[in-house]
Amino acid sequence: MVKEDSTLEGLQKRIGTEAEPLTFEIDKALIRSFVRAVGDPNPLWQDEEYARTTKYGSIVAPPFLLCALMTACPHDSRYGVAPLPVPELPPPREHILDGGEEWEFFLPMRLGDTISSRTRFVDVFEREGRVGKMLFLVYETTYTNQHGESVAKASYTIINY
Repeated sequence: MVKEDSTLEGLQKRIGTEAEPLTFEIDKALIRSFVRAVGDPNPLWQDEEYARTTKYGSIVAPPFLLCALMTACPHDSRYGVAPLPVPELPPPREHILDGGEEWEFFLPMRLGDTISSRTRFVDVFEREGRVGKMLFLVYETTYTNQHGESVAKASYTIINY
């Protein structure tokens, strides 16, 4: 018997499902770790004296720091090693591929900012591929700061076959 949530129709009924929000603080250690990991020498991320002379007036976080944090979200290991955007909505098939992502950045993240992310399941569709039927699960994550201002938005797709 096929579980209702594992069918295309069952998944379509779950569109709009949201994950619990994740919150994190932008601090020097977080920025420093990310900058070291990617080898980004931009002084705007670490040099306070230089950053004060820019339009930002202080150190800001590299925008793609959010990409790294997205993969650090908690997930249920029963569904594989990939973090699931909405853990309560596990892909029904065994294999998972990254189907791509798009990012929009609106405001810089400053030292001391508290960023909250909210991920929502926005679409699911099926296509025939070389390996058979594949499900495309589409998610959207919004990032806001402690003032309720939009910092960034990411849309991404998981291919499940």
